[in-house]
Amino acid sequence: MSFDPAPKRRQVLIAGGGVAGLELMLALRELARDQVEVTVLSADEELVYRPLSVAEPFELGAVRRYSAAALCEQHGATFALGRLRSVDVDRRLAVTDVGDQRYDELVVALGADRLSVFPEALTFIDQRSTPGYRELLDHVADGSVRSIAFLVPPGVVWPFPLYELALMTSAFAADRDRAVKLSLATPASAPLALFGERARDAMNDLLTERGIEVHAGYDVRTTGEGRVLLEPNGPSLQPDRLVALPRLAGPRVGGLPHDADRFIPVDDRGRVEGADGVWAAGDCTTFPIKQGGIAAQQADTVAAAIAAQAGADVEALPFRPVMRGMLLTGRAPTWLRASIADGRAADSVTAGNALWWPPSKIAGKRLAPALGAADAETAAEHAEGGLSVEVELQARPAEAPGLKRRAILAHVRGEPKPRLLDFEPGGHGL
Repeated sequence: MSFDPAPKRRQVLIAGGGVAGLELMLALRELARDQVEVTVLSADEELVYRPLSVAEPFELGAVRRYSAAALCEQHGATFALGRLRSVDVDRRLAVTDVGDQRYDELVVALGADRLSVFPEALTFIDQRSTPGYRELLDHVADGSVRSIAFLVPPGVVWPFPLYELALMTSAFAADRDRAVKLSLATPASAPLALFGERARDAMNDLLTERGIEVHAGYDVRTTGEGRVLLEPNGPSLQPDRLVALPRLAGPRVGGLPHDADRFIPVDDRGRVEGADGVWAAGDCTTFPIKQGGIAAQQADTVAAAIAAQAGADVEALPFRPVMRGMLLTGRAPTWLRASIADGRAADSVTAGNALWWPPSKIAGKRLAPALGAADAETAAEHAEGGLSVEVELQARPAEAPGLKRRAILAHVRGEPKPRLLDFEPGGHGL
């Protein structure tokens, strides 16, 4: 009697351990667990949750870090520390700084490089910019900085963080009774126009309410004296300080096609043009919107296509992005959502409450719950040393008189006071 050997699993190599890479890993393990073996190659052992970096200088939030290696191990994938250098497409060979690796399918999810454009400005890149911005806020607080211009540079940029910085700086100054003139200059036709008309109008109203002067539709240049020129035919600005975002550029990967800004061209399933067996997802692609939630959706699209190709019972649909954003304002956040069709926003929604769940800055279908579970596990570990207090509470009418419950207080990392977690006994959770 002979037995047919088990079909060989396809070897999928994911280059990049950021949002797109880890969302892709989770999706493949869910959709094609029996058809693929997944390796994540990353130059960093940690996933740094960067969207909260803008909140750090104001002490309104903190950048969180997660072990990419532990997440891979937990979900049955292999983690390898290293960096992709080039690709030999014909031989299906990935050249890395730790040796060559063969693959059946390669997914490039390397994100984008961040480049400073204005030498005179404080360029807010990520959590590394926190000390410099805190120093700026100190000068706002002591009255030595009375005007700030926030600048969106030309080229490929994700502008969302700059609006958050401007709004939170406005709230910071108002809370300290400091009169600071704030202005914002952008090449876009209007702030957040990419989210559609409702978001654009809501953003304009919010900026006006906060007294932030907007100069939209101009090419932004600076001079060596810190002067801002708005072209063509715009006013010039001479603020005390300049704050800018970086321009984005694609990664340097030899052997793959790219545009003038080094971004990798893909089709609507994420296949790299002219490179059989190679896919790309996230900020490294030519898709113009560079945002974590979009990167996660691109990863889901690629995962479904690879899974279907490997024989899994999965429908591989083309990329149909939905943009979601939680805008930090220094007060209550604003939630934004819009579908993207033919390069334009449609069905845009703005709200003062969460429009998706879990309500995270990066709305990854699988990554957001996985990181939420990691946060809960960390909180539970810290809660082991928490304080248990027994108090006698007034019984509800349906309960026996004199019923005692235990109020469980636990210390949660990052919170100065213990949090009330639950009541025992009786199963009445809060």
